[in-house]
Amino acid sequence: MSIKNKPYLIIGLDPKDYEIFDKRIMKPITYQLSFEEEKVEGSMVSQIVDEVQIGKKKLEYFVPNNVGILLSIAKKSNDEAKRYFKEHFESNQNEVSEVDKIELFKRRSTEVCNYIELIQTSIVFTYTTLEAFSNLSIPEEFFYIQKVKNKGIDERYDKEAIEKWINLTTKLNNILPDIYRTKKLQETNLWSYFIKLEKLRHEIIHQKSIDRTELYKVYFNNDIFKVSSIGEEIIKYFYNNQKLRISNPLWPWVIGEEKEFPIFKADPKRFEVVGNIHDGIKKK
Repeated sequence: MSIKNKPYLIIGLDPKDYEIFDKRIMKPITYQLSFEEEKVEGSMVSQIVDEVQIGKKKLEYFVPNNVGILLSIAKKSNDEAKRYFKEHFESNQNEVSEVDKIELFKRRSTEVCNYIELIQTSIVFTYTTLEAFSNLSIPEEFFYIQKVKNKGIDERYDKEAIEKWINLTTKLNNILPDIYRTKKLQETNLWSYFIKLEKLRHEIIHQKSIDRTELYKVYFNNDIFKVSSIGEEIIKYFYNNQKLRISNPLWPWVIGEEKEFPIFKADPKRFEVVGNIHDGIKKK
């Protein structure tokens, strides 16, 4: 795990008793402990905590899941965009009379801008969610070999180089299927939606002309909400189809209300008690 020098708060003893209280929070970790002297075994469900100084006050909280936060922003924006589209563009609301044509254009223009803000937020954060998920999925010891045709050589990328130099398309279609032992994403019906998502995201981020507004029209296509929410479906795909059941605390809570989270066997001597049940414990 990439979590160093973080305190843990014991919030339970048995994983089955854990209640998901917020899907944006990092999954807890269960440690199975064996006390040889007492010849007993036990377990503890621990949640990682952090703190930040705000003025003279200290704010303590359970550590958020990076992918979960991004996914939540994308989902909320997509849901709101869908609701707004139905309410303002699909409903049979009465139009302003012909004599108020200018007022009609004003109102409609504001509604279009409101909708564009929502759908673009969803598009950008859905894409960013997949970027974060892909990078966090790469093990520290993983290497990716890419053939360079015009040079006739193979280039070797470690985790850091993959994150920096390999594009998201290659990560999702080649690298993650290798890590999770799934078939390539382009062999699924999710791929065409991802390609559309990527195109829309790049058009937002890399606009070449301030007068180029044709890109907005695609936001009114029938499949736009599927495209702008495909991030969660892709993460679910890797979760549900992985050959190796990887129990990773970096996975977000996206599979219904499932409560599968990491369980490790640990020596009780590796832990140091630094306070009571309200203060938690700290790993050495």
